[in-house]
This record gives sequence, C-alpha cells and structure tokens, in this order.
Amino acid sequence: MFSVDTYLPTRVVFGYGRLNDLKDLKMPGKKALICITADGLMESLGILERVENLLKEGGTEYTVYNKVQPNPTKACVEEATEFARQNGCDFTLGLGGGSSIDTAKGCALMLALEGDLWNYAYTGTGGRQEADKAFPVVTITTTCGTGTECDQYCVITNQDTNEKLDFTSEAIFPTLSIIDPELMMSLPKMLTIYQGFDALFHNAECYVTNGHRNRLLDLYSADGVKTVAENLIKVVHDPSDKDARTNMAYAADILGGYSMALDSVTSHHILGQTLGGFYNKFPHGATLIVVAEEYYKKVCALLPQEFDELGEMMGEVRDPEKPGYAYVKALTKLLDDAGVRDLKMSDFGVQKEDFAKIVDMTVNQVGVDLDRYTLTEADFMEILEKSYR
Repeated sequence: MFSVDTYLPTRVVFGYGRLNDLKDLKMPGKKALICITADGLMESLGILERVENLLKEGGTEYTVYNKVQPNPTKACVEEATEFARQNGCDFTLGLGGGSSIDTAKGCALMLALEGDLWNYAYTGTGGRQEADKAFPVVTITTTCGTGTECDQYCVITNQDTNEKLDFTSEAIFPTLSIIDPELMMSLPKMLTIYQGFDALFHNAECYVTNGHRNRLLDLYSADGVKTVAENLIKVVHDPSDKDARTNMAYAADILGGYSMALDSVTSHHILGQTLGGFYNKFPHGATLIVVAEEYYKKVCALLPQEFDELGEMMGEVRDPEKPGYAYVKALTKLLDDAGVRDLKMSDFGVQKEDFAKIVDMTVNQVGVDLDRYTLTEADFMEILEKSYR
C-alpha cells in the first residue's frame, strides 16, 4: 500500500513573461523589503527597476536591501531584519537566486520571532527552538536550482562556527512565487550548470529518501530528474533556448521545491552544504558536483532499486552485474557532457587538511540520520579524498 502526505501552500505564478503579472497580484502586506545581492546584477539587468515599477503600479510600497552575499550569512540576515524594522516593512520579497530568497526567508522569521536567529536552527549548534511564525514571503526568482521558491527551508551560514544549516518552518513557505524563465535567459554558463545539477540532486535525493512511500512525491521527483536530464545540456549549448529554460525552471523551482517540501535530501547535500560553510565562496551546486561521482559509487549498491530507476529515468539501462550503477553511469555522462566532471575542489580553496573537520561537521554536528543507508566517518573521508583534485 502507498500513502500521500502533502502540504504545498505557495501560490505559484509560472511561465515565460509572467513577471508582468506582479502589478495585478495581491501582495501579503503594504510594504516589502526587497532583498537583492550586493553585486549589482539585479540593477544592471534592469530587473530591479521592472519589479519596482510593477509594485508601484499595484500600489505596494517597498525598500531595497542590497547587501546579500553568496551563501548568505547570519550577520546578513540580522542586518536585513533591522533594516526592515527601521523601514516599517510588513513582508519580505526575495529577488534573484537562492541567496536573496533565503535571506528574505530568514529575515521574515526574525521579524516575527524573538532572540537570536541561531536559536531556531535545528541541527549543529542551533538552539532547536520552534520557528512557528514569520512575516509573509514573496519570491521572484532569476535562477533555476534551489527549489526554495516552493518549500519551507532556508539555508544560512554562521561564519563564527563554519556551519551552513537549514532552517525549516511551515511559516516560511512563500505566500507567492513568481517563476519567469525570461529572467533566467542571461544566466552565465557555469551558474546554469551548477544550478542545473543542484536541481537534479534535489529531485533525485528526495526520490531516494522517499523510498516510494509517498506516491505523489515519486511523481514530482521522477519528472524532475527526467526533465533536467533532457534539458540541461540543451541550455548549456544554447542559452537562448526558451523551451529548455522553461523546462529547467519547472524542474528546479517547482518540482524540486515540491519534492523537498514533502521529504528530504540525503547526506550528499549535507556534505555539500558543509563544504560551503567552510568555504563561503564555493557555489553550492559546485560543492555537490565535486563529490557526486565518488559519493554515488559508494552508495548506489546500498539501494540498488532506486538508483537503477534513477539511471533509467536519465536514459541508462541497468546492469544486473552492477546493481544500482545505472545512476552512476547516467550521472557521469551528464557531468562529462556539461564539462564539469573534473571540477577541482582546490580551485575553490579547499584544503585536504580540513577534511577531518568537514567530516565531523557533516556526521556529528549536522547529522546524516535521514539517509536510508549508513555511511561512516571513514566513508565520508574516503569520498572526499577520492574526489579531491
């Protein structure tokens, strides 16, 4: 027998050119805190100005916080929260990629809760207090990777402890998410690749964790894996391919978000996030790519049915002599086709001397209890050592 357990409260407005709907959509408050990155990208592309004009047309006030950094930090969230209070904002709007949206989500929590942000982290050195309320969140995404547009998570880094941790609360499901592939057409090639693999892994890992328990989740995650496998290389070779961009946005921002809203990723993602916590300039998708091949060589035979099914979704045929290995074959082919199979950790400043601390953080501080297989500290050390270039 199968079960269905679902709660997906976000209103999604999806499609090419749908940003223009913003002026006609009811906002969840009177004044927005718009969170954008400090690199000036939203300004230079003219996207911020478009959003501002559309909000004005709809009668919504706003102020802009433009200091978000990649792998957003606790300090950044705290600063944004104080800025929102000073300006009388009653909802947040994440404009851009996962960093901007996660900052908006973290700020929404702290506008409603008391005390320190880290009190509400549920792993690592977090205080594990319940984050049961938040100000409303709106997202307008310009990337296709994180799935945060449709889930109840945000990921924040504490630079004092080198922790990059998930915060989870039904209160930070976005009230409204506008997902317009037109805004993604100018994504740089490497970001397209990093985010595309992040989307693949979100869907594939949730498929594995689910173990066919929730039939609805299987539909979301399987469609996500197939869609990424069919469209990522098309976008890499032709960034102007509207159909492929739209399919990638659908797989990443809707299907990936829905999958994570209903289950969780595996320790592959925990290891990647830990790398990002130690090396704040290491793009999240890249942290996943550099360890992926060795990670899945290690675990594919532990759940051969699910991993062979994933491989078949990506066009590979299972081999009875190598149970579970179809996914490894499909994954390494996609990595080769995207030109990132030999991506180097060392290019992002990773030092082998930090491996023991990274493994300890992954296994003992954050934890890998949600896996349906068991990996030891020695296993993670082996994965890192074999992956290092």
